[in-house]
Amino acid sequence: MRTNTFFIGAVTLVCTATSFSETINVPNDFPSIQDAISAAESGDVIQVEAGTYSESIDFLGKTITVTSVSGSSNTIIDGGGTGVVVSFITGETNKSLLDGFTLQFGSALRGAGVYISEASPYIKNCLLKSNQATLSGGAMYVIASNVKLENIVFEGNVAGDAGGAIYLRDSSATISGGSMLSNSSTNGGAMYVKDRTGLVLMDGVTFRQNSATVNGGGIYVKNSEVIATDCIFDLNSANDGGAWFSYYGGDATITNGVFNDNIALGLGGAANVRSNSTVSFLQCTFESNVADSDCDTIGGGAVLNIVNSIVTLEDPSVCYNLLCDSEDLFSGDAPIIVGEILDCSSSDDPGACCGGSACWEMVEADCIDGGGAWNGNGSVCGGVTCDGGTGSETGACCVEDNCVQATELSCVDAEGVFYGTTVTCVATECPATCDADVNGDGIVNVSDLLALISVWGMCP
Repeated sequence: MRTNTFFIGAVTLVCTATSFSETINVPNDFPSIQDAISAAESGDVIQVEAGTYSESIDFLGKTITVTSVSGSSNTIIDGGGTGVVVSFITGETNKSLLDGFTLQFGSALRGAGVYISEASPYIKNCLLKSNQATLSGGAMYVIASNVKLENIVFEGNVAGDAGGAIYLRDSSATISGGSMLSNSSTNGGAMYVKDRTGLVLMDGVTFRQNSATVNGGGIYVKNSEVIATDCIFDLNSANDGGAWFSYYGGDATITNGVFNDNIALGLGGAANVRSNSTVSFLQCTFESNVADSDCDTIGGGAVLNIVNSIVTLEDPSVCYNLLCDSEDLFSGDAPIIVGEILDCSSSDDPGACCGGSACWEMVEADCIDGGGAWNGNGSVCGGVTCDGGTGSETGACCVEDNCVQATELSCVDAEGVFYGTTVTCVATECPATCDADVNGDGIVNVSDLLALISVWGMCP
């Protein structure tokens, strides 16, 4: 809303009219981002050119968009180690948008990169790195708020107490995409969630190489509820709960989660669930997690340690998890198993690969690289019908000493020997090739010598 004032003689006219939002450019219109925010009105868009801006900014409660022109890798707000880099502390709504910046070198008691209190901002496409909080929320501190985060990378942030990347208290959040990499704290190496007022929803977030000196290398959940879908937890470490730690009503539903290569010095290589928490792992994979990693016999539960809590695993895939150097699964209370415990599918396991009407058994990477159609780990050509031929049935085809499942026409085109549609490669041993059999009749004799003499001379 713009207000214009006119003076006509002794009469003052104040005219108020609705106007379109304005676009403000930094540094062309204002030298700093904060100067542009101070001048902006509701609905305005502040476009920031590439560069490093050594300042701290406060949205001042305004429903504005602050966006970079060239993306986070080229547009940096550097806190210089003197305070919080970005603040939302005046009731900002989800129409207060920060988009496309690197926020770095913040230093504060809490929320060195971003501090959010009683606000609901929307932040996307940002990198928060190398921020440090003395207490909580190395990169971001959220209290009594509802925050929306999209495609945010938290990397190399540190908190002395809790939540190396992000600390949420009395808050709700929606976190889509992005990753939390190499953050550290005492509890909740990457994330600490405490005292529910709403759900914390996570979809497609990767937690990698985060560490906690005490509990929850990836995430610590207390008296809150987290719903996580398609999230990856790998290479995280802690004393207890290498990737995940739930405590005192730390409830969660984790669907299609992947827990790989997480480490606990003590209990719960992948997860530690304690003190009246209810956690469900639905179709999750647990591979190569380790408990009691220092092998001092103090620890247990390579996959899960459970104490006075209800934990459900539905159709989990479990393999290669270790207690020190011996295979192990659970310690403490027994989990509820729904369905069955499945073996892990390795990307190195061969399967059927269709190329047109022909079928080969190989690893997935080779199939995809060759332009084939992958049929899944453990699949076999004998159980697969490949499309792309003449529509006739397939059978065993020997091309030199290799057998492929193919139609007769495809086999002949490849100069192979077709053994019939009722024969599979599983039951067929292709004869070894013989380089001396020039005419291909299966016998090395004078006919091969004459064939060779007939083409004697320079190669065309």
